[in-house]
Amino acid sequence: MTITAILLAFALCYFVRELGRLHRFEWLAPCVRRLNGWLEPVPGGPGALGFILLLLLPLLVVGGVSVLATALLGTLGAFLVSVAVLIYTFGPHDLDTDIGAIIHAEDDEAQARALGNLLGHTPPEAEACQAEAVEAVFREALERWFGTIFWFAVLGVFGAVLYRLTDRIDEGGMDLPPRQKALFHRLRQVLEWPVAQLMTLALGLATDFDSVLKAWREYHDEQGNGLFTGNNGFLYAAARRIVLTGHAARDGYADQLSGPLSCLRQAMDLIWRVLGVWLTVLAILLLVDVVA
Repeated sequence: MTITAILLAFALCYFVRELGRLHRFEWLAPCVRRLNGWLEPVPGGPGALGFILLLLLPLLVVGGVSVLATALLGTLGAFLVSVAVLIYTFGPHDLDTDIGAIIHAEDDEAQARALGNLLGHTPPEAEACQAEAVEAVFREALERWFGTIFWFAVLGVFGAVLYRLTDRIDEGGMDLPPRQKALFHRLRQVLEWPVAQLMTLALGLATDFDSVLKAWREYHDEQGNGLFTGNNGFLYAAARRIVLTGHAARDGYADQLSGPLSCLRQAMDLIWRVLGVWLTVLAILLLVDVVA
């Protein structure tokens, strides 16, 4: 049921673009502010206790809805809740739509504005822009798609909600107490680490494994980080290596992608390949489970 829910939710988000309007988290900031205000008189309340409650309360709500749906509709109810949760926790924007808006912008000004939205700042010049664009595509793919898919596959609806809540609270620019902010940032690093590692592995399987492995090793050697420390830079380094050294341009469909924004096109093409590897593995695991 896991792979079916993922495929259906992803297909609905891709073909029914209006569903993107459901990816709204404006309610989160006032809830965080109100809960921390209530916990202000409690010693250490807005810190660790607030961190736990901000995650636990939404998970309890999702669990209650899932139990109710299962009681009313059985397995179908649980499946429908899973699809609904996935649709909501993908995003908060459609990545391929954002990339398309950059590539097919009406003029240079609109293109620069759309690219700046993706990068999070004013686009730099030439080669630096290409490297940052590739990194941004993979970073956004991890946050919008792969983090949700991985944790849904591991923990079901609770995993998908846990990842999206952590991502939105950590990146949403909310006014959090320092201790609480540090806890959310650390949790997000923990949640994203296995996702980035598996994306890197899938990228190697889908392109040039030796180049990806070399970039992965060089990143850890240069940063001086052990296997379980640091950030997701190893993924971005591998993606840059594949695109900027021309491996993507000599591999399959990507050789048809040209123009000043070819790096964006090639990076998005690689994301689709990585997603294909992930879904293939999930399908194989489903078949093994059915056979068993």
